[in-house]
Amino acid sequence: MVAKSLLRTCFVLMFVLGRSPVASAALPEYNNADIENPSPVQGSKETFQRSLSGLYSIPSYRSPTLIQPHSDFDALYQQAASAQSELENVLSQVSLLTAAQPVLPGLKSEARAQQKIATELEGQTELLTDLARGSLVTNNIGSLVQSFELLNKEVTVVEVKNRFKTPAPSGYRDLKLLVRLPKTQHIAEIQLHLEEISVIKNGAEHEIYEQIQTIERKATTEQRDLNDIELAKLASLRQQSRAMYQTAWHQYLQPEAIAS
Repeated sequence: MVAKSLLRTCFVLMFVLGRSPVASAALPEYNNADIENPSPVQGSKETFQRSLSGLYSIPSYRSPTLIQPHSDFDALYQQAASAQSELENVLSQVSLLTAAQPVLPGLKSEARAQQKIATELEGQTELLTDLARGSLVTNNIGSLVQSFELLNKEVTVVEVKNRFKTPAPSGYRDLKLLVRLPKTQHIAEIQLHLEEISVIKNGAEHEIYEQIQTIERKATTEQRDLNDIELAKLASLRQQSRAMYQTAWHQYLQPEAIAS
């Protein structure tokens, strides 16, 4: 137990040595006790409110230049393999300190990457920023904010999409980051999730998404507008999605219920 505490203390000291530009935003500071003993309630209503305020205060941000070190696909993909290992090491360290669960899907496939470059990035390989990617899943707001703070001290955050503050039209919420890794200088994608919302995204809401895609693809294939029945069905499906996400989010606004 003492060894584990010493290990965590070493990681804390390592992380607090640096801070990237986004950290200048008005984010809460956490002491060692907060980091070593995260819990859904974090001990008091005041601490919960502090965590929620910290989450809402994380600004959405985008660097003027989001360019990878290589414009040649083979060179970029080779670098991305090293970047994925570097990213996984960072996420593993953060997870030790915050009780977050790392989710590491590995590199985006070459076929999918080349398709995205061709169809979404107008052939500009250097704009592809999600070859190396990973996520952290937490079961409370405090741990999620702590994870962001620690990441912000270890990597350079070049883009933030705070979808807790401004949810997606579906009602989905997360914190999506693009970060420049210090060793490889590769830009990678990190997503910070709350567990109950992540479960919906990968389960019930994914089924709704597929139904929506099927309806829209059918109309596109037949080269026609959506009819009234289809529009009503889409509206109903999207309302179901928003309701599920809203219910899950409200659980995190009542930390006592989560902890029980």
